[in-house]
Amino acid sequence: MLMNVNKISNLFSSATERTTKKDMDKEAFLKLLITQLKNQDPLEPMKDRDFIAQMSQLSSLEQIMNMSKSVQTFVDTAAQLYRTQAVSMIGKTVVVKTNTITVQNGIPETKVFKVDRPSNIVVRIYDQNGKLVKEQKIGQVDAGMQLLAWDGKDENGVKVSDGKYVFKIIRLKEDGTSEEIPSVESGVVNGVQFEGTKINLVVNSKIYEISEISEIYA
Repeated sequence: MLMNVNKISNLFSSATERTTKKDMDKEAFLKLLITQLKNQDPLEPMKDRDFIAQMSQLSSLEQIMNMSKSVQTFVDTAAQLYRTQAVSMIGKTVVVKTNTITVQNGIPETKVFKVDRPSNIVVRIYDQNGKLVKEQKIGQVDAGMQLLAWDGKDENGVKVSDGKYVFKIIRLKEDGTSEEIPSVESGVVNGVQFEGTKINLVVNSKIYEISEISEIYA
């Protein structure tokens, strides 16, 4: 199972910050201890137990720093492995869960969804700001694969601008509640893109985040 790349990135950042902080803490602690030893009263030198206690604190800092370095090494290795696994998906067929629909030259792309039983379906389409553009009442459909064919018009019958929109396929239940049904599409992975810690897959000439992949086939 692939580790989420965003989690890897966050873990890497945290490990780096902790390592830097521990280095600073260790250096400051040593300076403080040396200064204390230089300036202690010869008639009242530091007691053995106090000195041992401070050295124990220094030892703990050293262990934490080493642990942070180990975590960072693990993060680096995991990130590289994750990239390698992503590249190995090229040529494989994948199923993508998606909730975005693109309108190009005034024509929306067709989407597919699946219902496991006869259902009353409503589709709601939103712009990138979350504003409802169109509510399309599809009505009762049979179990199986279904097409979502939006005419590219808003509630007032006006053609929308080209771009990406977000849609939700809602199944209305008899008890008055509802549930969202994911839209899916399949295709062959023909490329991988790396944007910093973000990994995208190119499927059917479309770009998807790797987190949108729900199934992989040889």
